Amino acid sequence: MSYNVNMRGYRADLAYIHDVGFSDYARKAAPVLLRILSACGVKEGLVVDLGCGGGHWARELNRAGCRVLGVDRSPSMIRLARQKAPQSKFVVASNFTVELPPCDAITSIGECLNYRFEERDSRNALVCLFKRAYRALRSGGVFIFDVAGPTRFRKKTPQEIWRTGRDWAVLVNTSVDKEKETLCRRIIAFRKVGRLYRRSEEIHHLQLYRPSDLLGALARCGFDAHTLRGYGRFRFPTGITGILAIKP
Repeated sequence: MSYNVNMRGYRADLAYIHDVGFSDYARKAAPVLLRILSACGVKEGLVVDLGCGGGHWARELNRAGCRVLGVDRSPSMIRLARQKAPQSKFVVASNFTVELPPCDAITSIGECLNYRFEERDSRNALVCLFKRAYRALRSGGVFIFDVAGPTRFRKKTPQEIWRTGRDWAVLVNTSVDKEKETLCRRIIAFRKVGRLYRRSEEIHHLQLYRPSDLLGALARCGFDAHTLRGYGRFRFPTGITGILAIKP
C-alpha cells in the first residue's frame, strides 16, 4: 500500500476515479451546451476547453464537427482525454496561463476556474483570463463556464461524503472559510490494484466567486454576459452558477 499527499491535483488514481465515477456532470451538460453554441453561431471551428478532464466534452464537440484544444494541468487527465477524443489536441497547462489561440468558443465545465492549485490562481488571475479570452475569441465568439459561489455549502462544515465504485472508493472532507470565501476538499482515494487497494490523498483549494462580481468583470472586458441556472434541464447544484458571455 502506498501513500502520498498531492497539492497539485488529479494524479493517476483520482483522475481515474473522477473519470469513471464523476463524469456524469459533463455528459448531462453536453447536449444543451452544443445547442447553446449552435444558437450563438458556433457550429464548427475551434473550441478551447479549459479544465478538460478526461475528455468527455471534447469527444462530444468532435462528434458535432468542432475542433478542440483541451487544457488541463493534470497529465493523468490529459492521458485519459487523448484516449477518449483522439481527434482533439490536448496540452498540460494551467487554465490561467495557457496561451489561447484565435478561437470560436471557450468553455470550462465543472467548477474548473475555481481551483487554486497555485497561489497565482486567484481573483486577479481570473480577471486576466477574461481579458485574454476576449482577445482570443472572434467577433460573436462565446465564453461559457460555471463556477462555485459562497453559497456552495449552506450547511455546517466540515462535511464528509463517502462514495464507492466497482474498483474504487473515495472519502471527501469539505470545509469552508466564509471570511476568505474559499473551500477546501481533502480527498482520500482508494483504487483497486490487483487484489489490494492503493491509498492516496489530495487537497484541493477553491476560490468562491460571486456571480455579480464576475458579470461586472466580464462587462469591463467588453463581453455581453448573463447567468444560467443550468444547462437546460440539467440544473446546477446549490451554489453553482453558469455564465454565458458573448463577444459582440
